[in-house]
Amino acid sequence: MANLNQGYRSGNAFGRLANVSYENGIGGDDVALKPGYLLRIRDTYALVTGVEAMSVDLFFTDTVNVGITAVSSSVATDFDGTHGEALEQYGLASISAYYDLGTSTVDEADKTGNILAPDYDSGFITFKALEPYAGNLYHLCPTLPLQPKYMVKDTGDWHSLNAYPPYDTSSGGLPVGFKGDGTAANTEQIGSVSAKLYLKQPSGVSKHTLDEASDGESARATASETTLEGISGFLDGEMSPTVNPNWTFGMIIEHGEASLPAFRMVNDSDEYILDGRCRLVGWKYKILELSQEQLATLKAKAGGRLRFMYYNPVTYQSSGFLSDYLAM
Repeated sequence: MANLNQGYRSGNAFGRLANVSYENGIGGDDVALKPGYLLRIRDTYALVTGVEAMSVDLFFTDTVNVGITAVSSSVATDFDGTHGEALEQYGLASISAYYDLGTSTVDEADKTGNILAPDYDSGFITFKALEPYAGNLYHLCPTLPLQPKYMVKDTGDWHSLNAYPPYDTSSGGLPVGFKGDGTAANTEQIGSVSAKLYLKQPSGVSKHTLDEASDGESARATASETTLEGISGFLDGEMSPTVNPNWTFGMIIEHGEASLPAFRMVNDSDEYILDGRCRLVGWKYKILELSQEQLATLKAKAGGRLRFMYYNPVTYQSSGFLSDYLAM
C-alpha cells in the first residue's frame, strides 16, 4: 500500500499555495551546525568538518479503482470503478493523465499512485536509504504539502456532496474536491488540508506523543468512542508546510539502522490527497571523532574550558538538541 517511489506520482502538485504568506521561508539557519562546531555524542567528541544542504521526498502510495466509460474529443467525460465518481471531483482530464488511462474507454482497474483516498493509512514504514554513511549525520525536518480546500457556497457543503462520508466508497460518498457541484462560480476556497504524519525514532519509539497515548490513532478503522482521532504524536501541513519547515520537529539521523525513523502517513480528511508526500529538508554534516589528545589540544587553545553542543541520540530529539559550541 505504501512504498517509496512506486506507482504514479504528481511531483510537486501545488507548490506554494496562493495568498499564503510565510515569513521564514525554508529557514532553519539558526539551528544549522557550522564547520568548526564541537559535538558531544554519548561519551565521544566530534568536530563538524563539513556542512551540505539536502532535501528528500518520500512518496506514499495508495491503490484506487477507476476506469473510463465515456469519452468526448479524446477526453474522458465519465469514470466508473470503486473510486471513479469521487475522483471526477478533481478533474477528469487531470486524473486520466495522472493514471495514464488513455483517450478512449477503458475497463475499471486498480491504479497505484501517490493520490491517497480518505481512508488511507500507510502503517509505519522505514526508508533504509535514509541511513547516512559512517562519519556523517543528517539533520532533517519533516514537512507536508498543503492542498486547497473548497466549499459549495449556496449549500454550505464542505464535507460531502451527499449523505455519505467520502471514505464510504461502497455507498458512493462524494467529496467536494475542486469541482464542487459543478458550478465554477459556486465553489470557493476556504482553507487547506493535508495528510497527517506520525514518527517513530528509533522505529519502536513514538515521538511527539502524550504519555498516555503514545500510539495516538488517526485512521477511522481504529477510531472509537474511547480512541480519539488524531489525538497525539502527529504533524500536518499546517504545522510544518513544505515551504516553511517547523524545526520543532527536527530530527538527527546517524549511521546505523537503530537510528532510522519510521514514518506513518494517514489521510483522515474528507478529501483525496493529491500529493501524498513527505519532504525532508535540512543538512548533511561531516563529522570527525576526536582522540583524547586532539581534545586536550582544543581545550588548551580555548583557555582550559571546552564549549560543545550535546547530542542525545535517538530518543528525545528536537531542534534544541544542542547547547553551546566552540568557535574554531
